[in-house]
Amino acid sequence: MKTTLNTITIEKEKGRFYSPDYIVKNILDLSGYSGCLILDKHIIDNSCGDGAFLKEAVSRYCFAARNKGYTIEETRNGLSTYIHGIEIDRIEQQKCLLNIDRIAESFGITNVNWDVVCGDSLTTKKYDGKMDFVVGNPPYVRVHNLGDLFEDIKSFSFARNGMTDLFIVFYEIGLNMLNETGVLGYITPSSYFNSIAGSYMRKYLEDKNLLTAVVNMKHYQAFAATTYTAITILKKGNKSSNTEYYGYDEGKKVPYFIESLSKQDYIVKGNFYFASKKELDLLHRIITNKKKCDVEVKNGYATLCDKVFINNFPFSSQYIIPVIKSSKGTKSEIFFPYDNNGQLIAEDVLSNDKKMYRYLLDNKEKLSKRSNEKDADEYWYAFGRSQAIKDTFKDKLAINSLLRSKDDFKFTKAPAGTGVYGGLYIVSEEIPFNRIIDALKSDEFISYIKLLNKYKSGGYYTFSSKDVKTYLDYKLG
Repeated sequence: MKTTLNTITIEKEKGRFYSPDYIVKNILDLSGYSGCLILDKHIIDNSCGDGAFLKEAVSRYCFAARNKGYTIEETRNGLSTYIHGIEIDRIEQQKCLLNIDRIAESFGITNVNWDVVCGDSLTTKKYDGKMDFVVGNPPYVRVHNLGDLFEDIKSFSFARNGMTDLFIVFYEIGLNMLNETGVLGYITPSSYFNSIAGSYMRKYLEDKNLLTAVVNMKHYQAFAATTYTAITILKKGNKSSNTEYYGYDEGKKVPYFIESLSKQDYIVKGNFYFASKKELDLLHRIITNKKKCDVEVKNGYATLCDKVFINNFPFSSQYIIPVIKSSKGTKSEIFFPYDNNGQLIAEDVLSNDKKMYRYLLDNKEKLSKRSNEKDADEYWYAFGRSQAIKDTFKDKLAINSLLRSKDDFKFTKAPAGTGVYGGLYIVSEEIPFNRIIDALKSDEFISYIKLLNKYKSGGYYTFSSKDVKTYLDYKLG
């Protein structure tokens, strides 16, 4: 059976996260869908689910119609004409119709001929160029879960780059639905700010001058999912080249205005970053710095089977060396089947170490199931990836890559002959480790990391080897 968006959604509930009422109100307010001016304006939620956005839109329309002195019949006709929805799941569509019926009935309005269709927004074109407002919470479905839909998705311009997510395509769908002065308001993952998948979309928003407001919700999660989100407001025919940047008050559950940003403020090397101008100035200086230092920052070992390779072995062997887990700063032992130049020890040589070889044979089936970088039979006992192997016999500084403040840093010196896994490590011939530690364990580095939008649960931030290298080049170069 051909895969459809419907089967993806129903079978595993992928991408469906119901929108809380306060988020709905936030988006409609920021989009300008309020007051009597909405009475002759078309609004659509193109992935409406059970109707969270449409319920609020109907309520606002009915209030506006009452304040304007509309009759029951005029209000009914307005609801039939200006409120629109698309939902691919028939059950959800029926729920939506019942929910918006109840809202209308609370204003004394019955028998509305609703334009809420059961259909696929990927192929629905009848609303294109006609909507004053497009609002919603598009589905979040990664490309590897799209099945046969993948080729259909790749036909959209916004899906040209990277491991795209369906929500990015819904931005294109929504923009296509807007008329020449229409407004789009979505809550989606904030990953489009700097992901490869979002690169074409970012360039389009920049070139067309569409981005009018952003609420970066940072660690606050409005949904029961580990998804970090932003509210994005786009406007066609936008006269201002600036973007209004908002934070989010988690207690009051409302956005609060921070600053009006120019494109030069928030776009750095094609990525979007949202913060105060002062913070963004620091980010610009770090990311665009041209200086270099001899520091190298790398990822530790990747065995792809740590339970076999890393242990407190009950026997000794010339192929066992100390190893440090960067994320925790803890020490243990690792089976290291390489010589001082990082070349794999031949199996017939390794077999002379009877206890070690017996241990490996006992685990051969498990090791052979890995998807190794080199998949030839003779590499069955090698590490899964070659990274960090050739630095084993250099002095290194192991560092963790998950923190909330500078006090969460773990720096562990790994002398030559000691391996590193589970995080990052630093090597340098010219700069002492103590100087590197001082540079990283600073308020400035923490500020920089927080600006990169790499959120983790519990209020933590993560960062890559490239992020650390970029900062150290700026600071020590």
